[in-house]
This record gives sequence, structure tokens and C-alpha cells, in this order.
Amino acid sequence: MRKAIVTGASGFIGGALTERLLADGWTVYAVVRDANTLTELDGDLRPIVCDFARYDHLAELIGNDVDWFLHFAWTGVSGELGRSVKAQTENVMAAAEAIEQARRLHTKKFLFAGSSYQYRMEPAGDAYLPKNLYGAAKAGAERLLWASALADGMAFNTVLFTNVFGVGDRSERSTNAILKKLLAGEPLRLISGEHLHDWTYIDDAVGGVMAVLEKGEPGREYYIGSRSPVPFRDIVTHVRDVISPGAELCFGAYEDDAYIDYSKLDLDALYRDTGYECTADFDESIRRTAAWLNGENAGG
Repeated sequence: MRKAIVTGASGFIGGALTERLLADGWTVYAVVRDANTLTELDGDLRPIVCDFARYDHLAELIGNDVDWFLHFAWTGVSGELGRSVKAQTENVMAAAEAIEQARRLHTKKFLFAGSSYQYRMEPAGDAYLPKNLYGAAKAGAERLLWASALADGMAFNTVLFTNVFGVGDRSERSTNAILKKLLAGEPLRLISGEHLHDWTYIDDAVGGVMAVLEKGEPGREYYIGSRSPVPFRDIVTHVRDVISPGAELCFGAYEDDAYIDYSKLDLDALYRDTGYECTADFDESIRRTAAWLNGENAGG
């Protein structure tokens, strides 16, 4: 029986990956803070209730060697925690402990969920610099994990996403905020939107992660999303036209003062190395997500 650990298994992407692994017949050790967050999952699921402070006990809590270790747990993507040096340092320390536990569990492959914010450029006087604290912590963790895996002879990969959306996402991230405003018929106040952007449906994100785990070149970082990002303005206009034609879009209401530098990402690496490409129909994915959000808002 193949065994995998998924930290952050109650999150949107971590949960979807857990569901996919269970469907494929894996034993999944789902590391969460609260076992009650793991519901409606069929298969050999082994909840492991453990917060960052107890990650040094993961190996004894699991007690079996594992094939894959998927580290998706992270506290503070934005807001106050996203800007907290202490919170982001704790995330890096938890990642370091995770790979130490992976070594003790004789893990064959460790996969780290990085972020496109590692390539986010923000204004700094007259220049733009990669000074986003969350992105810097992700980049630092990736470098640390890569070096540790290399020293131990463990296969390692990082996956990056920009905006993953879809059925099951109960967060208040920008994709959901935009969809909810459109569904409510409210005007959208937006940035000017000339910079490149990307939305990736959850099924494509999960498929991309599985492709990396099964076929990825050890040590490589993979972006999972479109190989041809388009301006934010174009994406939001398209989404508006799909679910709320005629809704008012107020581009330029906010200053467009940061962007992901896609030129620093190898957008073709995933397809080149694994043959995988995101293929979900965008319009249908938007409609499906909008219908689900409507049901959630109605208490369904």
C-alpha cells in the first residue's frame, strides 16, 4: 500500500489532493489542527492532529515509512500574519522540521508548496523589488528544503500557483471576492490590471501536482497554471462576461503597485518534463464555481 503525508490537508488545495490520493488507493496521513475539518472523504484516511509546535513528533505519530511527503501547511498568506516576520519565520521552521521528519520516515519524495509571490515585485522608491515578506519566507523555505533533501538523497520538488479557484474554496481570496461581487450584481472596484495574471481551476492544480510527483525532475521548481498568462483586466472581463454580462468593472479604482514577474518563471517546465498541461474549460469552471458559491451563500 502506497503511503503519503499531506500537511495542510484541511486547506483548499491540500484537501483536494488528499481526496485525489485516497481515490487513487493511497493511505493518506492528513496532518491538521482539527480532525473535524476532514469530512466526506472516502478511503484509507489517517488524521494526524498536530500543529507546528508538535511537528517534531510527526514521525512517532505516523509510525510507518511513507512514499511521499506533501507540505502545504502555511500560516499567514496575507494580512497581518503575511507581514509578520515572526509568523513567517515560524512557517520556515515548521517546513524545516517537516523535512527532518520526512527523513526519519524514509520518504522517497518531498514536495513543497511554494508561491508565485516568490516572484512578486513591489514598489520601493523609484524601483520595484521582491520585498514581499510572505514570498521571501516561501523562497527561503524552498532553498532550505532543497539543500536538506539534496544532502539526504531525497527527491524534492517545489510547485507554484498564482490563483487557484473552484468548488470547495471557502476562503476570501481575490478570486472568490470577485465572483461573489459579480453574483451579487455589485460594481467591482479594481486595479488598472495591465500586469500579467493567471487563474487556475482546482482540478488542473491537483493534476499538475500529481504529474510533478509522478514524473517531475528531482530538484526542479514547477509552475502549475497557464503557459501564456494574460493581463488581469482581460481575465476579470472574461469572468464578468461569463457570469454577469454588463456588470460594472471599475478598473483603476486602486493603484496597480505590484505584480508577479512571470519572466522569471519557467512556464513550460511542467509540460516539457511531464507532458502535463492545464486543460480545464475556463468558462465551464467559472460557471461551476459560481453555482457552488451561490449554493454556499444560500446555505446549501
